[in-house]
Amino acid sequence: MLTQNQEVVINYDNKKRKKIILYGFLVTIASAIFIYVIVTATVIKVFYLAMFVLIFGVCLFYIFKTIKEMNSKDQVGLVLNQSWLKFNATTFGKKAGEISWVDIEAIQNHEVYGTKQLYLKLKNPSKYIHEISKIELSNNGVFINSDELQISAEDLEKLVRDSFNRYNQN
Repeated sequence: MLTQNQEVVINYDNKKRKKIILYGFLVTIASAIFIYVIVTATVIKVFYLAMFVLIFGVCLFYIFKTIKEMNSKDQVGLVLNQSWLKFNATTFGKKAGEISWVDIEAIQNHEVYGTKQLYLKLKNPSKYIHEISKIELSNNGVFINSDELQISAEDLEKLVRDSFNRYNQN
């Protein structure tokens, strides 16, 4: 495991990111088709038009954002050391910053929309609210996953649990 002053750094996996971009393209194309169908109809339903235009715009934004991040020199998705864990794969993780091992109360498995995730329940979530809204800090904890990282969900769980057990000195 980690020795004094060592860090485990897990980079992004661009193959996994390309798959996410492909899904984004598919949703964008479907939204464009629905927009076309709504606009060419005899009666235009403004609510549905606005909804699909919003979906189309959000998908395009995230596609371009992900492409930009893939071309970035900073490819670090997760960092673990003896003091803290930092998860960069989500905006929420970036805002939370370095989460100290002693601030984590428990680690639990969750499956959200078919994705295996680790839930880090925090002892004192208010310590992190200065950067994170109460809505984002769901259930007083943080979710992390391996969706974009060069590690499997099982290996991520083992690595985080081993580090937590070793460095969580109360």
